[in-house]
Amino acid sequence: RRCGTVKATDYAEWFLPYSDGSVVPLSLPVLLQGGADFKKAIVEAIINILEENPEAKDTCLGHLCEYIEDCEHVDLAVRVLHLVGVEGSRSTRPNTYIRYVYNRVMLENAQIRAAAITALAKFGASNADLLPSILTLLERGLYDTDDEVRDRSTFYYHLLKEQHKSTIGTYVLNRLPVSIVGLENALLAYTQDESQQDIPFDIKTVPLETSADASRLSISTAGAAATQAAATAMTPSSSAVAAAAKTGASAQDVYAEQLAAIPEFADLGPLFRSSTKPVELTESETEYVVRCIRHMFANHVVFQFDCTNTLNDQLLDNVSVALETGDEGFEIVSTVSIARLGYNKPATTYTCMALDEDASLCASGSFSCTLKFLVKDCDPTTQEPDGGDGYEDEYVLEDMEVTLADHMAPLATSSFSTTWEELGEDNEVEDTYALTSMKSLEAAVDQVMQFMGMHACERSGKITEGKSTHVLLLAGMFRNHEKVLVRARLALTDSVTMKIAVRSADEILRQVVVSSVG
Repeated sequence: RRCGTVKATDYAEWFLPYSDGSVVPLSLPVLLQGGADFKKAIVEAIINILEENPEAKDTCLGHLCEYIEDCEHVDLAVRVLHLVGVEGSRSTRPNTYIRYVYNRVMLENAQIRAAAITALAKFGASNADLLPSILTLLERGLYDTDDEVRDRSTFYYHLLKEQHKSTIGTYVLNRLPVSIVGLENALLAYTQDESQQDIPFDIKTVPLETSADASRLSISTAGAAATQAAATAMTPSSSAVAAAAKTGASAQDVYAEQLAAIPEFADLGPLFRSSTKPVELTESETEYVVRCIRHMFANHVVFQFDCTNTLNDQLLDNVSVALETGDEGFEIVSTVSIARLGYNKPATTYTCMALDEDASLCASGSFSCTLKFLVKDCDPTTQEPDGGDGYEDEYVLEDMEVTLADHMAPLATSSFSTTWEELGEDNEVEDTYALTSMKSLEAAVDQVMQFMGMHACERSGKITEGKSTHVLLLAGMFRNHEKVLVRARLALTDSVTMKIAVRSADEILRQVVVSSVG
């Protein structure tokens, strides 16, 4: 396995792009030799080149199409078919790839045939001139021997034939932005609850899928690193990351399960999103170490404070974090304290705040934080308390902020233009800002993406070197499950000027997003 990976890395060097955008061709026999790990590394190398060098898209897709003609690995074939469906349908020569995809419908097993049907639907949804041919191909799938292939063929055939634009955008061009593990759990709970049988299943009860780079920890090296770090520190939040890495779930799925088990939070509804990076509220060398993770619900925010007591001669009882803010829109409704915080035994206290119905009031807020507790002296060796009632004390923590990004979940949108047109000009608001502190387009793009917490569509998060203008396309979903799209045109002179257009069906939300930049 190790040897195969090294060889795959060597072959990947053959793909380095020339200055004119072309790539060194790779012969098909190279892709056909070696084991599964070797072929997976080769495929990933091609995909990386495609993502980093859009000019090489047709060449890379051509290699991948040739590969799946003789691919015996189902998981790799399904992955390549998905990529060809997404990228090939938006290429300059989409008809070039349809033959390769349809061959899989005719020659492969049911799992690959189902993936090929979905890929064909993307070609039909993205190219009106190819739609009649795609419908003919999908119609043949109506008589497939496998249930899933027939179901997919029927669904996509009628959807494309009747041209439901919004539905096509949601279910063909884009994917459901929900956690797969969360969807499985929600469906299982729904089928087991007899009182829900007469009520349609609500997809809004399913946690959203979080950013793949930040929280999908099943097979990535990031997951291994997170597991290693969690094993060392084992704070409650790192335990969640470690659990996610082992099970293939996202960290947010684990957080949702943990929060649902706390009686005070049982009625908050489904977890919308959790912050991906804990905020350190103390230095790591201080006597008390506190970090915060924010969990956003539809109408509440739960602050999770992971606390560690580094003093071996003290026990801390009734530990909580007091929050104060001068901003409107936030009201404390419950606190879950730590009964006892022993030496070097991390534990968690929670504070839940209700959010005002007016999104403009609680889009951002600044909070002063104070750790409060009852101190009891103890034996440094045995941790036995010395006796006595102890005394109340407190420890001032760093301030903390809630920003627009906490209310927003990144929304992966394969076809930004389709969703943009669906929302229409009537749902648009725009403004222009001078980002005087930004001296480069790269810094401005990174700052805007981080502040808004949205997904950069069509690789617009990357800037071609030497450019003085750029268009950033962002997609997100607010905690009320309303879609938000942003098109920001940036120009660099002495500083960066940004003209931002925001589209959303929610009028207040449009104003919240566009005004938050200023």
